[in-house]
Amino acid sequence: MSYNYYAIGCCKIEDYELESFKLFEAGIVSLEELEAEDDCDIEFKFYTNSKDERDSIVAQFPHLNFECGEEEAKDWDLWWRERQTPVKVSENLWVRPPWVNFEAPNSVVLALEAKTAFGTGEHTSTALVARLMEKINFKDKSVLDIGTGTGILSLFALKKGAKFAVQTEIDPLTISCVVENFEQNGEGPPNAVLGFLNSFNENAKFNVILCNMIRTEVLPMKADIERLLAPDGEFILSGQLECEKHFILDWFKEAGFAICEELVCEEWWAVISKLTREVKYV
Repeated sequence: MSYNYYAIGCCKIEDYELESFKLFEAGIVSLEELEAEDDCDIEFKFYTNSKDERDSIVAQFPHLNFECGEEEAKDWDLWWRERQTPVKVSENLWVRPPWVNFEAPNSVVLALEAKTAFGTGEHTSTALVARLMEKINFKDKSVLDIGTGTGILSLFALKKGAKFAVQTEIDPLTISCVVENFEQNGEGPPNAVLGFLNSFNENAKFNVILCNMIRTEVLPMKADIERLLAPDGEFILSGQLECEKHFILDWFKEAGFAICEELVCEEWWAVISKLTREVKYV
């Protein structure tokens, strides 16, 4: 069993700034302010990992009348992990931490850990995508997952019968997380592309494009999204504030997207759309 060692001291309020400066100079890492019985005083507490370190600092400040103690050190990582529970993302999609056993009959259950990436299904925008995905037949379709994060949307598409899914990311730190999550869910190596959509050539077409990004990230990619969507393909977009959806609707009107379905939850808006004209590669 390991312990943290602490000391509680007291000084006049007007002396606290100087005394705290001296304590930091002596080697403490942080101070926790406590409520004092006297309104003119301030009590404070610091922790160390060793008794000797604590006692050495206390000995330098006898006038602060430190009271010393120790308490069992808490494993905060373990504490956090033990409190994680499965999340119901949509009617047929659950996400569970890899260390939690959980089954949901007739539903897809993904084991995901975010680590350095976004997307465990708890955010409303992710849930909206999943709800819209349930309205699409993915059987034997190709999928492009823009800004894949943890890979949650690609994995859901594959579990729903997609022929293959390609993921894009611009953050190299997410790739190892995606690889781990695909392996964890029995899907083998992902088809992850580190880069922007202009890395796809003129022959690349996808039956379904998924994108959960804010407006300022999506709009610079609109020409590539139009180009990469196969004829009669479906584009699911989320991550948009409902009060700002007019920016997306203006784009859709200009590009020739027809809206198939919209969803709103809290302040977020998501949509399924189809292109009504063929886009040529330029």
